[in-house]
Amino acid sequence: MFDNINLYKSHNFPEFYKMAAEQATKAKKKQWYQIVAPKQFGEAVIGETLVSDPGLMIGKTLNHNLMNLTNDIKRQNINIYFKVISVDGNRGMTSIIGYEIIPSSVKRFVRRNSEKMDLSFVCETADNVSLRVKPLVITKADVKGSVAAKMRNNIVQYLTKTIKKTSYGDLMSDLISHKIQSEMRSALNRIYPIKVCEIRYFGIEAREHGLAPPVGMENPQEAKGEAQTEVKEEKA
Repeated sequence: MFDNINLYKSHNFPEFYKMAAEQATKAKKKQWYQIVAPKQFGEAVIGETLVSDPGLMIGKTLNHNLMNLTNDIKRQNINIYFKVISVDGNRGMTSIIGYEIIPSSVKRFVRRNSEKMDLSFVCETADNVSLRVKPLVITKADVKGSVAAKMRNNIVQYLTKTIKKTSYGDLMSDLISHKIQSEMRSALNRIYPIKVCEIRYFGIEAREHGLAPPVGMENPQEAKGEAQTEVKEEKA
């Protein structure tokens, strides 16, 4: 027993454990690192995160109000979702993974004596990014029967075609600038006067077993040859 104690003392084990503890403490020390928006928003700082290594920022997600990114008060009802995809120096670089109108704002769109068309479907971009799209269209008067069915059918077909021929990056730019919504409104106004035409949600969808064919469309034959789409109507 005494020989073992002398052995520990001769090899200076207490000092070794002390050095190891100090190194472990240094390794666990965390710092604040900035997370910035993509170039289209001027790489503005949109958040900070406390991590022990900059590489640990990769994969983190956060959202930011579009008004703060564009200095446009009219965009205060929209949130943009970001994901850190790389590290540049000590900054986390992000890409856009989603766009959403704040739910409380959606409720204010709905009025009496109008038809609310709230759909949800999955489709692909030109560069094979799978997206969940939730358009919101409200007519100026109550619409039923074949006219309503035709409008729902046209909403899905228009967005599916537009998304299929556009890259994800260009698509997000057009969505944020309201180009897609304006062009869709013009197309639907030919069928029936539109009061509200928005995309209430737009985001990357995780792939599972491919995309299901269209569901609930008035004439399924019209969808042949188009990007595969899974469609359902959101309940009010």
